[in-house]
Amino acid sequence: MKNELTTKSLNLNVPHGTKLLVAVSGGVDSMVLCDLLFKSNIYFEVAHCNFQLRKKDSDEDETFVRNYCLKNDLNYFVKKFDVKEFKDSGNFSTQMAARELRYNWFQELMQKENFDYLLTAHHLNDSFETFFINLSRGTGIKGLTGIGSENEQILRPLLPFSKNQILEYAEKNNLDWKEDSSNSSTDYVRNKIRHQIIPHLEEIHPNFLENFAQTIQHLHSDSKLIQNHIQLIRNQLFNNSGNMISVLISELKELAPLETYLFYLFRVFGFQYPQEITKLMNSENGEIQSETHRLIKNREELLLIDLKQENFESEIELNEHEILEKPLYLKLLKSDARDLSAHESLDFEKIKFPLRLRKKKTGDVFFPFGMKGSKKLSKFFKDEKYSKPEKENTWLLVDDDDRILYVVGKRIDDRFKITEHTHKYLNIFL
Repeated sequence: MKNELTTKSLNLNVPHGTKLLVAVSGGVDSMVLCDLLFKSNIYFEVAHCNFQLRKKDSDEDETFVRNYCLKNDLNYFVKKFDVKEFKDSGNFSTQMAARELRYNWFQELMQKENFDYLLTAHHLNDSFETFFINLSRGTGIKGLTGIGSENEQILRPLLPFSKNQILEYAEKNNLDWKEDSSNSSTDYVRNKIRHQIIPHLEEIHPNFLENFAQTIQHLHSDSKLIQNHIQLIRNQLFNNSGNMISVLISELKELAPLETYLFYLFRVFGFQYPQEITKLMNSENGEIQSETHRLIKNREELLLIDLKQENFESEIELNEHEILEKPLYLKLLKSDARDLSAHESLDFEKIKFPLRLRKKKTGDVFFPFGMKGSKKLSKFFKDEKYSKPEKENTWLLVDDDDRILYVVGKRIDDRFKITEHTHKYLNIFL
């Protein structure tokens, strides 16, 4: 590799005073990272995970890290994990279980101790191993970009450097480290790549890792180009309407290749399978959900709704003089005269108090103002072309006999309209 690993080549662009947490195993990679930070006068604290998988060796690693921190006056955090128990609780491999436990704890530490960034000692060989694992499983361009140098609050400053460069630095600077015996095992896929594939590639082409680094840079550039294009298309096709986003299906179907576009357009909302979206687009109605959003077919469009919207009580009791701020602004005012500034006015003496604000339920019927006779609320919604979310989000003002007084914002019930015989008014302000 052309670039040499030194304190000057450690490209860590963080503001002065940034609080850094470094994941330290005691192996050569993390000890080199600590040494580079220490010699660069960059303040950091240490987090060490004892997974208890190698019994005495795991405890010796913990002791080694503790002693290093004490010697260098570094604040540190250590936690023991029962990986086997966690592995048995879900569908995890040993390595995946350890990873899940490790990063969950790091996240807890960062929030509790107010760290700005977590630093890990991943290097170029790690990135190639990830690339090859993803390649063998089948992946898109994101999986082929290896390990990202930055991921939200995670920084990986050693990523441009190879394992050999890290070892050379450690030997040149007389560093101590603990060798993890499991790294030499070929029981894990990653280790097989490390010990059986990379040496052959280096034999075929001595500069293959340097060339791989250039390939990763090209793939990152291509990925950025795709992201920019997708955001441009999203800005053109996605229409924000209140608390939802609508997309015309006809415009989506003009995109080609369709499923590729659907994947990139909706991936940020948690939808990973474009085939499901295509099926929804071609159905009469229905919806699918991700962990964060609902995607609903509504006539000729798709509606995207955030699941994190505030959830309010299904029923809210109201009195004759009341001002409600949430889930909507609603003011009720009893008066001997009609207030012309009110959105609606009802005949107070025809209403049985207390009132309630609630959502629709099966069998709801009311008498729409201006019409003779009753109509099912579901039929009213259909005639008014309400979308599924609009139906779900519409509030009804009902009295103590559960009679619908007002489909809020849309239509009052004809039975409670004011007439020439009205003497007391319920003025409603929205």
